[in-house]
Amino acid sequence: MQQKFQESHDIAEAFAATLLLLSFEQTGLKERMATAEKLEKLQQQFQESHDLALHYTRILAILSTKQTGLKERMATAEKLEKLQQKFPEVHDIAEAFAKTLLLLSIKQTELEELETTAEKLEKLQQQFQESYDIAEVFARFLFILSTNQTELEELETTAEKLQDLQQQFQESEEIAFLYSILLANLFNHQTELDERLQTTKIIKKLYEEFSNFMLQNFDDLFFSNDNVCDSTKYMLFNFILREGLLKKTKYAILQKWTDRYKEDSSELKNLLSIYQIVQKIKYQLGLKDEDKNQVLKFGHYTKGSTLQIMLEQEENDKKDFSVSGKTRLYNANYMNDPEEGIVIEQILGLDRRDVLEPSSWFLMSFTNKTDDLTMWSQYGDDAKGVCLVLREDDFSRFTSFNDVSWRQEKNFLEFSDKMYLLKSELNSGFEKSIFRSKSENSVDTVNDEGTEPNSVEKDSDSKGNRDYLYRIAYVKHKEENLKLEQTELFEKSEIEELEKLLNSLKEKLDIGSKITEENYQNAIAECIEEIRYLFKSVDYKYENELRILRYANLDPSNKEIKIDKTSGVGKLYIERKNSIQIGEVIFGPKFPNPEYVTPLLKLLDENIDYTKSTIKFR
Repeated sequence: MQQKFQESHDIAEAFAATLLLLSFEQTGLKERMATAEKLEKLQQQFQESHDLALHYTRILAILSTKQTGLKERMATAEKLEKLQQKFPEVHDIAEAFAKTLLLLSIKQTELEELETTAEKLEKLQQQFQESYDIAEVFARFLFILSTNQTELEELETTAEKLQDLQQQFQESEEIAFLYSILLANLFNHQTELDERLQTTKIIKKLYEEFSNFMLQNFDDLFFSNDNVCDSTKYMLFNFILREGLLKKTKYAILQKWTDRYKEDSSELKNLLSIYQIVQKIKYQLGLKDEDKNQVLKFGHYTKGSTLQIMLEQEENDKKDFSVSGKTRLYNANYMNDPEEGIVIEQILGLDRRDVLEPSSWFLMSFTNKTDDLTMWSQYGDDAKGVCLVLREDDFSRFTSFNDVSWRQEKNFLEFSDKMYLLKSELNSGFEKSIFRSKSENSVDTVNDEGTEPNSVEKDSDSKGNRDYLYRIAYVKHKEENLKLEQTELFEKSEIEELEKLLNSLKEKLDIGSKITEENYQNAIAECIEEIRYLFKSVDYKYENELRILRYANLDPSNKEIKIDKTSGVGKLYIERKNSIQIGEVIFGPKFPNPEYVTPLLKLLDENIDYTKSTIKFR
């Protein structure tokens, strides 16, 4: 049609639009290049057409993202440059040209080439000063340029340009983050104390304002990069860590390591790898938001007397009746499995932990087997108890790697706090740091897993105050041929990934075992502690267990820990923050007179279902 009516602009434009749509569906580079050539001919035929130029621009932009060679990208950039010169006022063409220049810069290795690209991008940014998209592209380029610069003056010039962009677009998280990384690099090149103090001041201010975004980027760094220390992001991470700004995040534990070992040392790199793998294992075992299509029940077997405690009401005429009891996480030393916490040592070839050693971990167990003969016998008070099925909204699911937390011990928090104050005083001539908030002076004794979440404080009904569930992995072979049992809580791919991670962890631990220094071995032990209670023997696979885990210091000042004396032996426990959310009560086969309990259930929450197990039980 277009060949028959070659002079028709409307037909040419319709054909161009069709070619552009076709390019979206194409996956091969050759196909897209052929489509781009057809559009190029149309654009040359109608050189004054704004619309055809835009179509051609878009297909060139798509093409540039698929090209891998320097010459190919350079040719595409030249074509876009001609279009931009032809239509200098069109923002979309300028933006496409800028993005292609950025892609080109990734392939450029010579500083002279990068400087030429810098001139073109700077010219575009000055022409479209109000365009955030072009400003962000220029900021990304300046960051790339800085990684190729070695002289202090060059870095300072680049930093000034990025500073101008950051001040113009003060709400931009991305530009602030890039500027912070560049400053961390600049700090390493600076020799004058006053310059270093000024750089430190700016980075702290930016972190205070954009901490959530930076922490998410650090999470991405640890989740996706196997060589963390070699990343440019790590420069900023290490700087912020050493300044004590991460002491209330899951990365606080790393501060001890970075203070003790050199940044490029094999010891630190191996420790960071171990830390990273442990984090990934925790995330892999976590129950994720994406698994919600899988219908699960969260059953907790217990005695009938425990249910009565959950249903107790305060003597208060003004208060409405409701289920206000809170469930408990008991100390890990009370678990029924004699190998509890030891399996992980067996599969990783570690020294046995002393069974008399008190644990600071507290946990609560659940199962998706909510009416099961074996479970009634073992956990349901010999079938005279109940199975409490909790509602979905009583828990949090992992939405991303950012949700993975790490315990913090009180004594380290206090030590970190004092070190921060000392460093702050030394750096500022014993003046108070203007970037230190009041909240940084407080020390939490316990939180979900003993650490604060990455994000800012959340209200009491938020996700942050609900507990995350971990699926227990069951170990089949503990020696050289490590194998995990696939239960209905896991996909085959998840088990394979866990086995891969455990084997990688074992390799790193074997390397670490050659370093006999006590501090180093203690650091490794701290990492393993995070996953100690997430693996059990295959003998217990029938339980299909999920767990809530919390870390709490066994310290006399810890007001979160309570003592249960009902069994005659004082047992330590922690209450969950929110009241229990009961969805269903299943009375055991031998539960006496369940009809005495159901009226109270109806009064307190009419939405609670209840039934009695019909399993035959002697």
